[in-house]
Amino acid sequence: MTTSELPHILFIPRWYPGRNDPMLGLFVRKHALAAVNAGYRVSVAYIDAIADSDSDENFRTLVHQEGGLTEVTVEYKKAAGLMGIMHQASAWRKAVKACYRLNGKPALVHAHILTRTAIIAALISATKRVPYIITEHWSRYYPENYQYSGFFRKIATRLVVKNATAVTVVSNRLAAAMKSRGLRFNHRPLSNVVDTSLFYPAESDLVTNKIISITCFEEKSKNLRLLIDAFEEVRSEIAGATLVLVGEGADLEATKSYAASKNLPAGAIRFTGMLQDEALSAELRSSACLALSSNYETFGIVVYEALACGVPVVATDVADLKEFIGNRFGRIVNTGDKAGFANALIEVLRNHKQFDGSKMATAVGSRFSPRAVSAQLDELYRSALKTGGGHGRA
Repeated sequence: MTTSELPHILFIPRWYPGRNDPMLGLFVRKHALAAVNAGYRVSVAYIDAIADSDSDENFRTLVHQEGGLTEVTVEYKKAAGLMGIMHQASAWRKAVKACYRLNGKPALVHAHILTRTAIIAALISATKRVPYIITEHWSRYYPENYQYSGFFRKIATRLVVKNATAVTVVSNRLAAAMKSRGLRFNHRPLSNVVDTSLFYPAESDLVTNKIISITCFEEKSKNLRLLIDAFEEVRSEIAGATLVLVGEGADLEATKSYAASKNLPAGAIRFTGMLQDEALSAELRSSACLALSSNYETFGIVVYEALACGVPVVATDVADLKEFIGNRFGRIVNTGDKAGFANALIEVLRNHKQFDGSKMATAVGSRFSPRAVSAQLDELYRSALKTGGGHGRA
């Protein structure tokens, strides 16, 4: 079967890497690549609002094609009110039409992150007579981050979810939160992808008391003050312990100020800024423990990347981490429990050799590696194409 004969899947994501933020929705891009590796042609239709454009053009279409993946990004000039809505609608239309032009009619539409993407998918489904499926990643249904509001939004969401051929969610806890908001669906789990060719255990054991946190520096969800408070207690017990905070975000400077207020020795807390690829995996592999102090998460990809490196984890009880980590691969602490978090960090640092890094890496690989997620997507697409009456494989 030639590439042009492979079933064509159209992705419509709300978040996707772009000029504004090359890390936004990276998990969706990894799903797209996993679908390509499963034997599908994938087109991604994405729109990106550009606020600081000095061009007179309202729209700019960017196309990137590599192997079986076609990425179409329509950048549009950000505007207020009705003009902004019109620009956004036009941008979506241009992006989808470009995908049609390059790869033809899709066999199936895969919307990522509700609600507007699923509305577009439903419209395509109705006009092109193809099935659509939904994958939700957003934390807005949790009571700690409740943003799922508005009468018409709720009506539209219920309708598109009800009529989808399949609904997948990245954690059971997120699915439960969605259902608690009145959404009715039989969900299927769909894991995010851990790049196990990049994240793998160190060749030799490292003697270290380094705790690492990889975060977007958004205090509401990440609760980094709890982590810093807990680390202060760790330092009182383990003099050489260090905390490395990786990433960028809106609350980075506030977090730095809070860390400085603790009057810890120079170098006890280190901020690296954004690290990617090998620089990130190397920093992980040289750590004794990853700490995740979040108030809520939908998946917690950094936890699985750490485990893939053979690094045990201390995490709050968010997403589905508890059932995967248990006491085998680290410790789970109730959200907001500073003393419990500090004690768990101390325990793991003092006993980190009791955790089997190779077993961690094997467990992650079996469920979250690119190959494992490709198999999940292949099963999902085959079922949806069969159920929805689309064009499956020959």
